[in-house]
Amino acid sequence: MLFYLRYRNKEYRVRVESKNQQLMVTFGNETENAVDLTFYGNDCTFLDTDSVFSANVVGNKSDYVVSRAQGNLSFTVESEYRRIVGLLRGTELEQENIVYAKMPGKIVKILKKSGEKVQKGDSVAVMEAMKMENELRASVAGTVQGVMVQEGQAVETGALIMEIKPEE
Repeated sequence: MLFYLRYRNKEYRVRVESKNQQLMVTFGNETENAVDLTFYGNDCTFLDTDSVFSANVVGNKSDYVVSRAQGNLSFTVESEYRRIVGLLRGTELEQENIVYAKMPGKIVKILKKSGEKVQKGDSVAVMEAMKMENELRASVAGTVQGVMVQEGQAVETGALIMEIKPEE
C-alpha cells in the first residue's frame, strides 16, 4: 500500500508491502528494506539493523502524534486511495458534508431527497457495486442540500452523490 507522509511541510512517499510473510518498506526513492515492526494498540516497536525504535502513536484519521523519549513528532498520513479520490472529485475528502461514491457502481435507490433532515450515520442512498448493495451514509447531521445523481445512474469512484448542509 502506498502512503504519503507529511512532516514539517515536506512530503515523503512510503510503500509498505508484505512479501513472503516479511514486511517490506520503501521510503521515497530508497531501496526496499525488510523491517520488523510490531504494533500493539498504540505502542509501536520498530527493529532496524542498527537500532530499536519504540513509541506511542496516537491519531485520528490522518493526523498522528508519536510520543517518544527524544520528543514528540506530529505528522499527517494520506493513503493513495484518499489522494486519488480527492483528485477525481477535485476537492479534499475532509469536506465531510459531501457523500461520494467510494467505488464504481450503479445508484439503486435514493433514500433522502433535497430539503430532508438527516442524522449522522443515516443511510442516504443505496449503490450496487461488485454485485453487492452498499448503503451510503451521512457523515454529518444536517439538511440535504442537493442530490447530484438519479436512480439507475452509473457512477465512477469519487462521484458526488449528495451534499448535506451541516446543522449549526
